[in-house]
Amino acid sequence: MKPPSEPCWVVEVTVARMVALDPGEPLEREHFLALIWELLDGTGLCGLHEGTLDAADAFAEGISGGEMVVDAAAGDPARDWVAAREFTTVEAWFAAEDGARSAAATLATIAGCVVLGMRCEAPRDWEAEFRAGHQAIDVPGFGTILPPWSDAPPTAGSLVIDPGTGFGTGLHPTTRLCLAAIAAICPSAGPPPRRVLDFGAGSGILGIAAAVRGASVVDAVEIDDSVHAAILHNADLNRVRSRLRVVAVLDAPGPHERYDLAVANIVAPVLMAHAEFLSACLRPGGVLVLSGLLAGDVDDVAARYRQLLGVPPASTEADGWHCLRFDVG
Repeated sequence: MKPPSEPCWVVEVTVARMVALDPGEPLEREHFLALIWELLDGTGLCGLHEGTLDAADAFAEGISGGEMVVDAAAGDPARDWVAAREFTTVEAWFAAEDGARSAAATLATIAGCVVLGMRCEAPRDWEAEFRAGHQAIDVPGFGTILPPWSDAPPTAGSLVIDPGTGFGTGLHPTTRLCLAAIAAICPSAGPPPRRVLDFGAGSGILGIAAAVRGASVVDAVEIDDSVHAAILHNADLNRVRSRLRVVAVLDAPGPHERYDLAVANIVAPVLMAHAEFLSACLRPGGVLVLSGLLAGDVDDVAARYRQLLGVPPASTEADGWHCLRFDVG
């Protein structure tokens, strides 16, 4: 929830997993939060922030099995760390003080809600703060990732990626490992791979990087179709849209449609589930790059793909994350 740009009042409330609007009629928290708009009708409610929880905190609270994740959207779609908490803090935003006070009085009468306080939030330039937090990123072995608003001049080794939507801004170690692998596979001298598959594309950064380095055809596969427009936007920013296709699902390619390079930067269970498909996507002499792997994932993933491809991988590592490269003869 993006708070309003005008000054507003914020009511902070702790909400239990189960809430009772009426005695004997408990509601799950998600259902209660969906009813808040109706419950607080007339108070000037203009937004709700239902709380956040990062991987390290979820691990510390025993909600998550690990404190390192590729992306909050890259695991089980049903996973919701905030929903798993016994209590979570919710912020309700109001246009005026009177409405906030009225809402706080109403919420304080509900079993399972505890009003922690109220404050006035001064106006802030949210867009400027977001942009200030996303500037040029240097990726060793590849080049520079620039946001569209960067003052830094583009170079032959740079990409322009809008960080607003889709995993893959260049900050995460797995993205950097894949970009370094792409740079090695697509050198400035020598023919680049002609057909490239970016499986689990996110922002499209990896497929776009291959296109910028000369790939003729790039298929970006991203099951979350809400980010397809963002992938195409990033392709436009790098002037490679004519060479990039975005799909939610990809059929197994025929013999003449297989890829010179396939890249998949996703979690280990998904890599294992799609091992036969990804291996079959490569033409003879192709290269497969897999990332999103922690140390405990590497042996199983490497063994499965070695069985299918017939070659051992080369491995690189950054900040506890691993990347495997299979060169198929």
